[in-house]
Amino acid sequence: MWRKMIVLFLIVHLLSFGNTEGEKVHKIFPPGPLKVMLFLNPECPVSNAYMKEIKSIYADYSAKGVSFEAYFPMETVTEKDIKAFLKKYNATFPGFPDPGLRKATRYQATVMPEVVLLNENGITVYQGAIDNWFYALGKSRPRATELYLRNALEATLNGNPIMQSKTQAIGCLINMKLD
Repeated sequence: MWRKMIVLFLIVHLLSFGNTEGEKVHKIFPPGPLKVMLFLNPECPVSNAYMKEIKSIYADYSAKGVSFEAYFPMETVTEKDIKAFLKKYNATFPGFPDPGLRKATRYQATVMPEVVLLNENGITVYQGAIDNWFYALGKSRPRATELYLRNALEATLNGNPIMQSKTQAIGCLINMKLD
């Protein structure tokens, strides 16, 4: 018992000390990579329309160490449906069902497509629309003029503040259960 307590004390003690420059030592448990969580729906026309841009963002930023995960917050979607959807668009990031809407509820996602950018400590630093291509349901510009997710990724990767940390996503609603 005492040995375990001493070992635990030493680990905590080592992790709490800084190096000679006063920086915290992160060599034992380094922070994880940035993560983009995508909330998608294979039956949503807006989700489908965004797949080309999502794949482009994935290609550009997965090469910079950013991880991507897609969640499908519908009770009726199966793993087979998800695989077929990702295959249809040649998307290589992982996709998961969201049973009970746990991820959607945790991150307060309300629309598909909606993105959540988590920093290396798992804290949400951006949430909302991918860009401003769609400005209302069924209404889109010829091309986006504001690249919200790309700007947030660039700022975070470069250690700069994010100028706009929350936007309103446009798309199909996530059917949340009201209790």
